[in-house]
Amino acid sequence: MRDSTGPRHSVIEGLAAGWRGVKAWSTDSPYMPRLVAAGMATLYWELLLIRWLSAWVRIVAYYTNFVLIAAFFGLGLGALLARHRFRLTRWLAPLLSLGILAALAFSQSFHLNPASPQEHIWIGAPSGMGLAGATYTHRIPLPLLLGFLYVLVAAIFACFGQWLGLLFEGRPPLRAYCLQIVGNILGILLFASFSFLGLSPAVWILVGFITVLGALDMKRSDRLIASVLFAGVLAAVVPAVRPYVWSPYYKIRMTPITSIEDTERKQIVQFPSTVGYSLTVNNDYHQMLLDLRPSPQEHPFFTSWRQLYEFPYALDKSLPEGPILVIGAGTGNDVMAALRATNRRIYAVDIDPAIVGIGRTYHPERPYQDPRVTLIVDDARSFMQKTPVRFAIVVFGFLDSHTLFSSFSSLRLDNFVYTTESFRRVKEILVPGGEVAVTFACPQEWLFNRMSTMMDQVFDAPTDPHWPPPPAFANGIVFRNFKAPVPAGLRPLRPSVAEARLPTDDWPFFYLQSPRIPSHYIPFLLIIVGLGSLSLLGLPGSQRRLNLPYFFMGAAFFLLETSNVVNLSLLFGSTWAVNVVVFLGILCLTLVGTLSASGRIGRLPAWSLFLALFASLAVSYWLPASALLGIESMALRVAAASVIFLGPVFFAAVIFAQLIRGEEHLAQAYGSNLLGAVVGGACEYLSLAFGFHFLLRLAFLLYFLAFLTARNRGRTNAAPAITATPR
Repeated sequence: MRDSTGPRHSVIEGLAAGWRGVKAWSTDSPYMPRLVAAGMATLYWELLLIRWLSAWVRIVAYYTNFVLIAAFFGLGLGALLARHRFRLTRWLAPLLSLGILAALAFSQSFHLNPASPQEHIWIGAPSGMGLAGATYTHRIPLPLLLGFLYVLVAAIFACFGQWLGLLFEGRPPLRAYCLQIVGNILGILLFASFSFLGLSPAVWILVGFITVLGALDMKRSDRLIASVLFAGVLAAVVPAVRPYVWSPYYKIRMTPITSIEDTERKQIVQFPSTVGYSLTVNNDYHQMLLDLRPSPQEHPFFTSWRQLYEFPYALDKSLPEGPILVIGAGTGNDVMAALRATNRRIYAVDIDPAIVGIGRTYHPERPYQDPRVTLIVDDARSFMQKTPVRFAIVVFGFLDSHTLFSSFSSLRLDNFVYTTESFRRVKEILVPGGEVAVTFACPQEWLFNRMSTMMDQVFDAPTDPHWPPPPAFANGIVFRNFKAPVPAGLRPLRPSVAEARLPTDDWPFFYLQSPRIPSHYIPFLLIIVGLGSLSLLGLPGSQRRLNLPYFFMGAAFFLLETSNVVNLSLLFGSTWAVNVVVFLGILCLTLVGTLSASGRIGRLPAWSLFLALFASLAVSYWLPASALLGIESMALRVAAASVIFLGPVFFAAVIFAQLIRGEEHLAQAYGSNLLGAVVGGACEYLSLAFGFHFLLRLAFLLYFLAFLTARNRGRTNAAPAITATPR
């Protein structure tokens, strides 16, 4: 009989052997449920704090990867301190309480943007709506704010890290690691389910407290103190979150508009009733719901906004037949303008279900109730790639994003919308002679030049920018262009600005003036790398040196995770659900790879596993995500993307399992791996200067250095970051 020893059978055999080992250990060990619970609580609180802090502290929404890196630092440091007699875990409840309450306290202060002309971060409100920060009594310097939050988050996760480290002590590393990953998976699923159900943050925090109280081994007095603290925090949180709508992306507040500031006459204009609502997200102005139906003697505020929204349809009668696509439909002002100005069918696309729901319920003109409107809640790029419909007019509403779409990268939610590839897809879905209109606020000249030049290069006519006539309460510019044949009467108003750097899917940083790391990031990057190096102080004196294979692999795996998040979000959309699936996929493959190492695949020589890792990285690099967009079958696209972009995760996990199984100095390895992960997080910012493909090249180099250093030490090595993160 022929022996089946192929890779598939090796993986299956390894999974079976690994699961038998975990099962055998769990049957006689009370630590199995505790370790799963600790892994779940760790990742759950990591996701919760990233979301909570960015909601209340406005500038943190643009620095969420700092929170992630702080969690890496804290988890690793806590694991190193597991050998010490003092217990950080008794401080977990007070620190979690401080983290929740500090965010509420900081929300009462205004946080200015970094003083840098190199990157644009949204702040302020349209003319007539008041200035951002005008109602705050004091301001906190950005370095002080971010520094305090970094240390606080690191301290919280140092407690979690020591908790995990204590549960790991004296137990088979691979089995314990597998159980921790299972807990991580449960933590992601738990938090994602709350986002899906739209539950209040009070529920998130209550469940988070229960996971800690139920799983952490405490003295009776410590448990009583923790319960009192948690009850006090919930008493503060419940009324604080009540005025807000919580979407998967934002903390949203609606404020009735009953007056405006007339900047021309320098007076406050009071209206007899509510004329609309102003929306703030994460403490920043975002958009308005306005009743823009013409009325006699209306204030110029309404005239100005109606003219801006209706300008894309000024040439409606001369355009070919076909529906209208509104991208970034929001609460419905753009959609209502299309309904007033045309008789066409309208497709309205927006990524945020809560903002769309607010528009459906509260917009005075009820645009989403009109039978001509088809509402789609999806990422704009995802919808444009999937739709078979061809449009006569494509309108981009105000898509200004106020948050990053993932804690693993510096991308904002709208970055992949404003790229040359995105505009080329817009041109593909336009009928010949169709129009594209992009509404955008351009507070800086280079943003104006970039938008105009990108549209000039993609579409078939000189871009026509339109400003609302004075008095200009509306703060946007409408950039209009066409797909050939060009309608008669088009006026070429301005030439292209050739020197403007255009965003692409590889360098999609529309709000960055040029490829560089803005100066305001550099001090923080130096600080986090410096603090990461201090983790080695938790080691015995004889072991305070880097274990280079672990260091290189920790850095490389962070960059690999970033690349996966970016590529798969481009393929399937930058929605919160896609991010959840990507993180789950990475964790599940890590688990599969670790279990597989118990079989024949784990007994392969190190060089062959590294060779497979390098080959899979090369495929990921040379086959960009855009190459898979042509696969019409979603099932085939998912399968291809999983093999191409997640393949390196599997091989890294197998190599890591080989390494950790024979490690004699786990504390030293953990510290080195941690510092590598922190450095990898800092290296992610190199994408601002060199693009995301560069990160894969850097990851390849780091893996190669790991291979060389492991070979010199006479052992196998390659590992993803061992601390629990949303991988």
